Amino acid sequence: MLFNSFEFFGFFGIFLLVYFSSPFRYRPWILLVASYVFYMSWEPKFVLLLLFTTLVDFSTALVMANSGKPHVRKLAVVTALVLNFGILIVLKYGRFLVANAEAVAHSAGVGGHWNMVQFVLPVGISFYTFQSVGYTLDVYFKRTPAERNLLTYAQYVAFFPQLVAGPIERASHMLAQFKARHYFKAENVSPAMWLIGWGLFKKMCVADQIAPFVNSIYSDPSNYSGSYTLLATVLFAIQIYCDFSGYSTIARGVAKLFDFDLMINFRQPYFSRSLSEFWGRWHISLSTWFRDYLYKPLGGSRGTHSNTLRNVLIVFVISGIWHGASWCFAVWGLLHGMGLVVERIVRWKGLDTVGGAGIAARFARGAFGWAATMVVVLVGWVFFRSATLGDAWTMLKGFQHLTALDYGTFKVLGFASFEILLAALFIPFTFIVEWVVSKDRYQDIDQLVGPRMSIVLGVALTYVILLFGVFGRREFIYFQF
Repeated sequence: MLFNSFEFFGFFGIFLLVYFSSPFRYRPWILLVASYVFYMSWEPKFVLLLLFTTLVDFSTALVMANSGKPHVRKLAVVTALVLNFGILIVLKYGRFLVANAEAVAHSAGVGGHWNMVQFVLPVGISFYTFQSVGYTLDVYFKRTPAERNLLTYAQYVAFFPQLVAGPIERASHMLAQFKARHYFKAENVSPAMWLIGWGLFKKMCVADQIAPFVNSIYSDPSNYSGSYTLLATVLFAIQIYCDFSGYSTIARGVAKLFDFDLMINFRQPYFSRSLSEFWGRWHISLSTWFRDYLYKPLGGSRGTHSNTLRNVLIVFVISGIWHGASWCFAVWGLLHGMGLVVERIVRWKGLDTVGGAGIAARFARGAFGWAATMVVVLVGWVFFRSATLGDAWTMLKGFQHLTALDYGTFKVLGFASFEILLAALFIPFTFIVEWVVSKDRYQDIDQLVGPRMSIVLGVALTYVILLFGVFGRREFIYFQF
């Protein structure tokens, strides 16, 4: 059941009607059942894993809360981590690990074929596993008290607006909301409808509009010159941003309609002037999860410079692998980690203030920083999007051979004059709106223009989506992670 489908809005409309017409004591159950129904719409049996994760982390957190003995607490948290990550590794990385082990064995002269059952990856498993594990670690480190109501905790893990693609919420932000009474508030309608409309616009009118061209080029990069592969990479950068931030924006709007608040997951990352700033703006819930639960426990920026750089590289390689069982994702993470290492060294040597504090010098440093950041980000997206390292290398080599673009090729790839016109209109419009919002330090346009104008804009967006949006079951990119 996709956010960009009529089925979802039918489901959501029925949910809102039942939720707000029911007594308060029944609403937690209605929300939990709706969340499970939503998740089961992909594959009913996957809900058993969701239930298992919920019960494991709820019970181990209670063991830690009820025991003052360090060895008992440690055993409980280790049990939770082994079970959660064990399931994730087997389902998501099992075949990848076996295939690589088999290749190493063959290279060492050990023959034979290693068989392994091919599992279907449950949608959203990486997201809800990290969210639930984060809660367990917070309880272990005594940053959050253990939740003693299973119904409340089950809602936290399965909350349907952000269940399958985030944001990865913290217990400290959400658990109190599940305990509170929620009312239908007229003041929530305007910002919620804008968020839903803006998210759908980014997904259906931008991301899905340019997806066929990107998919065609990346499916067979050797058949196209560098002009096409470079354009496909730039368009993929726009596609993945509009797709993923679109989902997060819709999730915030859906939650807000029934009085829940979700964190902002994107803050205009392509306006960043450094990789550090980029990762403070891109998939914020994941980057802060790795910061708090991996980078800091490894030692963070404490200790020697070499230890800090080592920790950065470890975190980003693991962050890359989190996205999928492929060496391409590992290289993508390593590339960003190496970029951040260079940034740290430049900062430590004081080279980030070269030229002084004048306006011209600061502008030049900002422009250079933005350009350098975009180069690393775009090269990274090549590895992220490519099916194999060989395809990624073909894409990068192709950048050396730029040729004139031919309209006939665009037409064959399903990106004819009408689609080109829409992209030429909608892509600048999207980033102008994002720039205006970031420039005025707002995060939602309704805060900038007021509730009445945001309703007008929301209605206009609805017409644009109905007229020019791409309909059909186009899944969000991050569902596969």
